[in-house]
Amino acid sequence: MNIPTIIIKGFLRLLGMLPLRVHYVLSDGLAFLVEKVIRYRVSDVTINLARSFPQLKYEDIRTVRHNFYRHFCDVFTEAIWFGGSHNPKRLIRQRICTIVNPEVLNHFAETSESVIILSSHSGNWELSGGMFSYSPDQPLEFHEDNVCVVYKTLSSKVWDNIMRDNRRAPLNDRKNYKGYLESRQVMRYIYKHRNELNFYNFINDQSPYQNSGGKLDITFMGQSTKAMSGAATLARKFGMPVVYQGMQRNGRGHYLIEYRVICGNAAEMSEEEITRQYYSLLEKDLREQPENYLWTHRRWK
Repeated sequence: MNIPTIIIKGFLRLLGMLPLRVHYVLSDGLAFLVEKVIRYRVSDVTINLARSFPQLKYEDIRTVRHNFYRHFCDVFTEAIWFGGSHNPKRLIRQRICTIVNPEVLNHFAETSESVIILSSHSGNWELSGGMFSYSPDQPLEFHEDNVCVVYKTLSSKVWDNIMRDNRRAPLNDRKNYKGYLESRQVMRYIYKHRNELNFYNFINDQSPYQNSGGKLDITFMGQSTKAMSGAATLARKFGMPVVYQGMQRNGRGHYLIEYRVICGNAAEMSEEEITRQYYSLLEKDLREQPENYLWTHRRWK
């Protein structure tokens, strides 16, 4: 580990130890700077919102945009706080996330079926590593080793290392956790562990990578959209169930995670049908909470 990584990790660890309410004070100031002073991708956000919600007046778009930047900075500060949550009891006590229907995943755990979970950049996707602390009243009936999170390597090795540790912060055995999978490793990993119970979490709403072979043309938020089909292809190849993970805000500092089954056996659907249903569910969530999404992404190029 190099010196810059050690310094940044140390600073974030100290910052992460502060109470969540302090992080929200910092977030309020950061949101003002990002939106009003730096104006980080304000034009991109405005265009994305206007095209996605053509029925809204400019004043309404401006309100949604302002609320988005508050949420955007909350995501950032919540992630830092999450990185300091090495004791899962902190997550349980704070109840920053609640799984509404853990029985959906528990059902597949009982049948020992591996599952593809399609999540998105709604809510705070950086909090996924704490899922075993989000349903204390009805616990998940499987182990953290049964959960695999698929990610794309960051261009900066320093930040890639930092984010890896941050996302695994509340795990009981962070050092030996094998489920943090780079996207290029997934096919081989699934094949090797095809007879085991695993939940594979894909953030599926990104633009397809340049060298990606699986690309679909769909309509999302009323716009022609290029969509990744890799996760759907894997689900079909191995006949796995596919589940949509929604993450809605329920007031500041609290998210509701809900799982909705897209199919029980992906081999019985096409990649396009799976992908379209995923985007239909995501669009429904965004129309209910338009600020609860990563609108800075240049999703429509």
